[in-house]
Amino acid sequence: MQFSDFDLHAEVVSRLAARGIVTPSPIQAESLPHTLNGKDVIGRARTGTGKTLAFALPIIEGLAPSKDYGRAPRALVLAPTRELAKQIAEEFNQSAPHLSITTIYGGSSYVLQEKALTRGVDIVVGTPGRIIDHLERKTLLLDEVQFAVLDEADEMLNVGFAEAVETILRHAPEDRQTLLFSATLTPSVIRLARAYMRNPVTVDLIGEDAPKAAQTVKHLAVKVGRSRTRVLVDLLSVYNPERAIVFTRTKREADELALELIGRGIEAEGLHGDLAQAQRERALAAFRSGRTRVLVATDVAARGLDIPEVDVVVQYHVPQDHESYVHRSGRTGRAGRNGVAIVMYAPKEQYAIRQLENATGARFEKIEPPTQAEVYASNMRNVANMVKNVPDEISSMFLGQAEELIAQLGVEALAKALARIAGVTEAPRSVSLLSGEEDFVTVTLRAPRMTVPRAVALIARGLNIESRALGKVRLFEGGAVADIPTDRVEDLLALSPLEEKVQVVKTEELPELLETPQRDDRGPRQGDRGGYRGGGDRGGYRGNREGGSDRGGDRGGYRGNSDREGVYAGNREGGKRPYQSRKRY
Repeated sequence: MQFSDFDLHAEVVSRLAARGIVTPSPIQAESLPHTLNGKDVIGRARTGTGKTLAFALPIIEGLAPSKDYGRAPRALVLAPTRELAKQIAEEFNQSAPHLSITTIYGGSSYVLQEKALTRGVDIVVGTPGRIIDHLERKTLLLDEVQFAVLDEADEMLNVGFAEAVETILRHAPEDRQTLLFSATLTPSVIRLARAYMRNPVTVDLIGEDAPKAAQTVKHLAVKVGRSRTRVLVDLLSVYNPERAIVFTRTKREADELALELIGRGIEAEGLHGDLAQAQRERALAAFRSGRTRVLVATDVAARGLDIPEVDVVVQYHVPQDHESYVHRSGRTGRAGRNGVAIVMYAPKEQYAIRQLENATGARFEKIEPPTQAEVYASNMRNVANMVKNVPDEISSMFLGQAEELIAQLGVEALAKALARIAGVTEAPRSVSLLSGEEDFVTVTLRAPRMTVPRAVALIARGLNIESRALGKVRLFEGGAVADIPTDRVEDLLALSPLEEKVQVVKTEELPELLETPQRDDRGPRQGDRGGYRGGGDRGGYRGNREGGSDRGGDRGGYRGNSDREGVYAGNREGGKRPYQSRKRY
């Protein structure tokens, strides 16, 4: 099926074809037969599937051109954000240049908007708050409205526009055609439709049982420790997207993270609601043009941004609600393209990831943070490609200097140039394979029947350091892996074998780790049974409510908790100074 098969004017079909738009998307194909026939329609489809054109075409077909001065608008489109309102207006301008379109949103001049309305307009596209302002000022009349559209209706209601939307609809004639498009049909959206629509036809391309998350997107989940920003930088280096959006929880975090990325050599812009309109437009223009690779945004950018070339979406934290994940991840994989959506989560948020899978239908592939070797190899490939892609007419300008440098330094001249291009000015800091934390190195302790408390005790005694100085410790079938401060790794390797039987080597690749039964991995629950209690001179193990063990007696012992999986500590009678609990294990 093509647009020419619908009851559309030839001029409209021709304009669409000139833009390369010939075949309707599913939401367009399903809704147009009803909307062109004058029916009220509720359209449910994922973001990036062509909803704008689905409601724009019936309006374009239904409005005859007019030059009457001071004419009231005959179509009204409501959108939750300024950016979306501008994009909708641009779609009308491209598809219907014979109609007059005015955008009305906050952050721009009332005077210019009032002048446009006074001259007369065919279509008004705006945000509910500013539309209400003009209604109260009597500068906007909706008495002639024939079409009313609510785009991203669920988002408008979620951000507190419910009362404003209802007020606006009450100002419009009851016999209008109302079109409502949304990615989700929440109870508030359904109530609104029942109150202000006439026998609407529902076109649902998602359904209650179908997965809500986009299926053209690869969904990844990466577990991070305290070095969240460094892991983000490594992910951006390895995936090397032309454009990426990173979603944060707060406006302040968006600003700080954008600055941090810039400091690490990544072109980034922050985008959130506190920015002036001129700043927002400048940030979006830089992102669209490719001058900025990364947009660090709050949910202001989760809806309505029509940027089909976004390759990667990163959620810096697990979203606080499931619908946010659907809309954020929908920024990539648009218009049939493939994309990657990455969620960064803390070890205690594994249960939240499973809940997110159940609610959205996404199936997350669990990945480890990129290793130093992967990041290094990726950076080298990226820099090499940059050099290869320099046009000959540009590189020829530097041939003389290049020959001179090669004569002086040989191949080292190219190596130095590559380092400069990559922005590398100092040797990279060591990074743990286990946790991704900087200034730690992962080592492997090989011994049968290894436990976390025993591994911690062996390392702490061997290096004569407190256990709190160690990093994460995990078990595998043949022993344990542990994070050691970089400056003590060689000392520990020199002591191998520990106690004449535990081999210690630097970990090149993580083995398959054993699952750790932690509260966050099973969801909310009340305590664990812990371990067992011993007696005599050697003491024993005594489980606490959170799991782990206590070992008492004259020789001291081990004491664990749920976060740590056990750390070495003695009691006063054992003569060992108890180490303070550390929640990194």
